[in-house]
Order: sequence, then structure tokens, then C-alpha cells
Amino acid sequence: MNAPLQEAYQTAETALKTYIRTHGLRETRERYAILKEVYLHLEHFDADQLYNQLLARGIKVSRATVYNALQLFVEAGLVRRYLFGEGRMLYERSLGRQQHDHIICLDCGAIEEFCDPQMGLVTESVGRLFHMHPQRHDLVIYATCEKPNCPNRKIS
Repeated sequence: MNAPLQEAYQTAETALKTYIRTHGLRETRERYAILKEVYLHLEHFDADQLYNQLLARGIKVSRATVYNALQLFVEAGLVRRYLFGEGRMLYERSLGRQQHDHIICLDCGAIEEFCDPQMGLVTESVGRLFHMHPQRHDLVIYATCEKPNCPNRKIS
């Protein structure tokens, strides 16, 4: 098992326990199974992909449980939710990851992450321009594939 992923999962599990106890919620094995799947096996995913992957692994949960757990994880700061074009709601784990941005292929939907140190300079500059202190940023670039043989290219 990938050591950084395992470490991030352990941190997330501890944070979830703390959040659940602090907010007087019930601890359920389904919530921890969902968290484990998110932290150890997924990158960018939607709720249905997570639900189907859990079922494929033999973990019996309802679709509603998956949606409710994801909302809980977002509120607890364990998962980030993104609305990527055309109403596409995706999630990714938030602990154990550095700040990064995304570029999405409009042909096939592939999502690539990138980290450019210049984005920090841009963020600081915009903050100064508007007399604010940026806390974080989200950048999504939508692009089309330049590969001439991309099998997912939309025919125009």
C-alpha cells in the first residue's frame, strides 16, 4: 500500500472520528468504509462511481448513504467538491494533497492535475489588487485534445 495514501487515510479517519463525536453524530462502519475507498482508491470521482466501486468490492451501502457520507466529508473538510462544467459534480480527497489546479479534456473528460508555482504569485497579486488576503483558489482549465488520433474526439 502506498505509504502517503495510507498516512492520509489514517489522518482522515482520525479527523472523521473527531468530527462525528464533536457534532453528536453516529459512527457507522459504512462511513468509514466509504472514507477508506475515497482515500485509498480514488482520485476524481462522482457519487455514482464511488457507489458502484463500493458494490464491486462487496461493500453493501445504499446510494443515499454514499451521498450523505460525501456531504458529511465535505462539511468535515475531508473531501472537496467541484462543479466541473456541464453540471458535472466531482469529488476528491483533501488531506495529504498539495494545492493544485485542474485541466479537463472536453473530448473525453480526462482530468489532469497540475501545480504551477506562478499561480501563487497570481493569487497574491489579485489579492493585493482587491485589498484582500487569498486563502485558497480553484482553477479549472477546459481544453480539447490535440492528439490527432484521440478516440474520444467529438466529431464536428
